[in-house]
Amino acid sequence: MKLGSWLIARGKLTGVQLKRALLDQSFYGGHLSSSLLKLGYLDEPTLRAYLSDLFQVPCVGTEHFREIPSEVIRMIPEHLAQKHQMVPLAVESKKLRLAMMNPGDILVMDEVAFLTGLQVEPHVSSENHLLDALERYYQVPRSIRETIPLSDQVEGRQDPRTARRQMMEASDTSEPPPPASPTGQSTSDEIGLDGRPLSASSEAVSELYAGKAPPVPAVVPASPLPRSLEEWREPSGSTGVTTAGDGVVPPPAPAAPLPSESGPPPVSAAPITSGEPQASTALPPRRPVLSLVPTPSSVSLEQTSERLKNSLTRDEVFEAVLDFCAGRFARSAVFLVTQEKVVGFGGRGDGFEPSRIRSVVVGLEAPSIFSHFLTGSEFYYGPVPGLPENQRFYRGLGMPPPERILLVPVQIKERLIALVYGDLPVNRREDPDIALYRRLVQKAVLALEILILKNKIAMI
Repeated sequence: MKLGSWLIARGKLTGVQLKRALLDQSFYGGHLSSSLLKLGYLDEPTLRAYLSDLFQVPCVGTEHFREIPSEVIRMIPEHLAQKHQMVPLAVESKKLRLAMMNPGDILVMDEVAFLTGLQVEPHVSSENHLLDALERYYQVPRSIRETIPLSDQVEGRQDPRTARRQMMEASDTSEPPPPASPTGQSTSDEIGLDGRPLSASSEAVSELYAGKAPPVPAVVPASPLPRSLEEWREPSGSTGVTTAGDGVVPPPAPAAPLPSESGPPPVSAAPITSGEPQASTALPPRRPVLSLVPTPSSVSLEQTSERLKNSLTRDEVFEAVLDFCAGRFARSAVFLVTQEKVVGFGGRGDGFEPSRIRSVVVGLEAPSIFSHFLTGSEFYYGPVPGLPENQRFYRGLGMPPPERILLVPVQIKERLIALVYGDLPVNRREDPDIALYRRLVQKAVLALEILILKNKIAMI
C-alpha cells in the first residue's frame, strides 16, 4: 500500500493534506515522505511504522547513524552508496547490516554481497536519514531541494494573506504608493528568456516598441518539391538556385544537342510524363535505398575485453557481456544466481527488454534449465526441456520456448553467481561457437575478481 493511502486509512492524513504534499513533491522532488515530514503532516515514529510494515524488515532511525566505524563505511564504495542510497551500519558474525531506501531490491543486495563477501541483512530507513548519513560519511552533498524552506517568509516572496493585509493597511494611509517604473521592473524581479522581467505587464511591454514595429524575421521562400524519386535523390543544389530577392530560379534548360553527321540522334534524359516508357531511355545510376534503422553490428571480443578491463562496477561487466551476445543471438540475457533463486539482470532482443527480464524470479528447488547447473555443468546447448518450471518461465516472458538455447555459467571460486543465456533464431541452423562464449565468460570472471580485489584493498 502506498504511503498516502496507508495514512488516510488510519486517519493520520486528510485528502487536502495529501494533495498539498503531492504538489510539494512535484515541485521539489524526492519522496513523498520527505514532503510530509517537511510540512508537518507526518512524524518520525509513524513513518518508521509504515516502512517496517511495507518491507517487513527493521526500520532504523537517527541513533543508528551516529557512530559508524570507518572500516564499515569503506566496505561499500562511494559511487555505489550514492547510486542506491544505502549506508552500511555494522558487521556482526559475517553479516553486514545495511540501511537502504528499498530493501526489496534483490539485485542491489546481491551486488553488495558480491563485493563484500558477506551476507546482507537489510534494514529500511527514511530518505532524510540516509541523505544525512551519505553527506556525513561519504561527503555526498544533499540536493538543493532539501535546503529550500517551505514557509511563509521565503526570501523575495511573501505569503498571499500577509501581502493582502499589508495592501489593505496601506490603502488607509494618505500617502500614495510609489510610482512604478516604466517597464514594471523591480530590483528583485526575475528576468525571462526574452530579456524582460517576468512581472512586466502587457502595457509595459508595448511601451518597449512604441513608435516602431517589432522586428519580423525574413521569410526565405522554400524550394520547389521534387517531382520524382530520382529528382529527390539529386543534391539540393541541382534542383534550383535560391536568391534573396527573386525566390527560386529554375535551373537553365540544357542546350539542344547539335545534329551529328552520322549515328542516331542523342536521347533526351528528361522524365517521361505520358505515353509508354521507351526502352532506350538512359536513366541515372540507381542509388542505394536510404534506411533510418541501422543494422546491429556485432561487437568483437577484443572490444569487449577492453570494456571489461575498464569496468568499474559489476553492472558494467554484465552490460559488456550482453552487448557482445546481442549481435549473435536472437535474444540474450544475464541471470543472477542467489542462494535460493535466479533473478533476471538484463537482456537484449525481442521480448527480452531489461524491465521485463528484471521481473523474472525462478526458484532453484524445482527442476529447470537453471537448476541444471547446480551439479557443476560447464554449459548447456540444446532444446528447452518440457519441464513445468521452464514452461512457467517462458509463459511469464510472453513467448514460446525457442528451439535451441545456450547457457554458460559464471563461477567464481566454484560458486555460481550468474548465467549467460542466448537462444538462436529459427532460420539459423549452424551451431554457436561455444568455445568463444566460454572465453567471454572467463574474461568476465577475471574482471569481477579484479573488482572484488579492489574493494578489499579499499577496506583494509
